[in-house]
Amino acid sequence: MSDIPESVACLVDAAGVDAVLSFLEAFGGTRLYVSKRADNSRLTQMYGDDLARAICQNFGPGYWDVPMHKAWRVLCYRNAGLPVTEMATRTGLSVRQVYATLARMRENGVRVFAPRAGRRVDERQISLF
Repeated sequence: MSDIPESVACLVDAAGVDAVLSFLEAFGGTRLYVSKRADNSRLTQMYGDDLARAICQNFGPGYWDVPMHKAWRVLCYRNAGLPVTEMATRTGLSVRQVYATLARMRENGVRVFAPRAGRRVDERQISLF
């Protein structure tokens, strides 16, 4: 993904987008103490060695104000096919703010995938149309 915020690009390189999104959902907007080494830390237990090691190397030792990166998270969720209501819940935005964020991204030339079909097809049911 080309629009990764600079402050978390090192984390995405180390652990992948899914792990970083999960981490930002849990700790975004908080001040986190980052130790010098990730050995047996809470981060290692929760998110694995790769992410914990990358956080310690890039932001420790000391306190780190974890960014929220709501717009980037909305873009990732949209491109993964999540519904807008779930995007709003995960980012702490309203549904209206999610739509406005997506519109702003499109205006700025960011590629945003179209939403996937919202209805699940029941294979047991005959299609009427």
